[in-house]
Amino acid sequence: MNKVLNLLILLLLSQHIYAQTCEETSPYKEGMTLEYTNYNKKGKERSVERHTIQSVANEDGNLTIHIKSIENQDAKEYILKCINGDFYVDMSNYTSLQNKDNTNAFKVKGTGEFLEFPDNMEVGTVLKDGNIDLAIGDETSAASIATIRVLNRKILAIDALTTTAGTFDGYKVSFDYVFSIGIIKFRGSGIEWYVKGIGIVKSENYSKKGKLRSSRVLTKITNN
Repeated sequence: MNKVLNLLILLLLSQHIYAQTCEETSPYKEGMTLEYTNYNKKGKERSVERHTIQSVANEDGNLTIHIKSIENQDAKEYILKCINGDFYVDMSNYTSLQNKDNTNAFKVKGTGEFLEFPDNMEVGTVLKDGNIDLAIGDETSAASIATIRVLNRKILAIDALTTTAGTFDGYKVSFDYVFSIGIIKFRGSGIEWYVKGIGIVKSENYSKKGKLRSSRVLTKITNN
């Protein structure tokens, strides 16, 4: 009986420690801001995104993080999740894979799944695919016009990445994408650096022929 009791206690303790992984690794606090800078293929600054943490809900060490971002006066809200150490990134962040055209009253909005980054990743780990639906419209109505599929995601390396926001220990991830408008398909690839508890710190978007099209980098973190 004592052996069984000790085993149950050990299991409960290990589950509690595992559940705390998210809380311990994520630096996100309400009011914190992150700035991402977008660059064109020549490395010239194209735009700056300002992401503000609206709230961080903590349930038994698992986190749901609500974020509001503003780029060129356009605002959107999205969610990051961390459950038992596994991190989930809202795929609306991958709409940068398309060519943006926000010059009129109609806006392109991306909605989709959460891309998973498991807690136990290592070099060679193959990650799950994901899909984004793109719709065009205004504040009252929108119609689906295209989809983006992110696939062939794989961990290439685990190393340090330095930006103006700091030095991070991250995972270098490769992926392919297919941008579909009806029967027309555009293909490309990307490299991104994922940091546990934070998300994507840097990403690079390449054409089908392997030429750099654009990049996006976390350039500033402000704790309020």
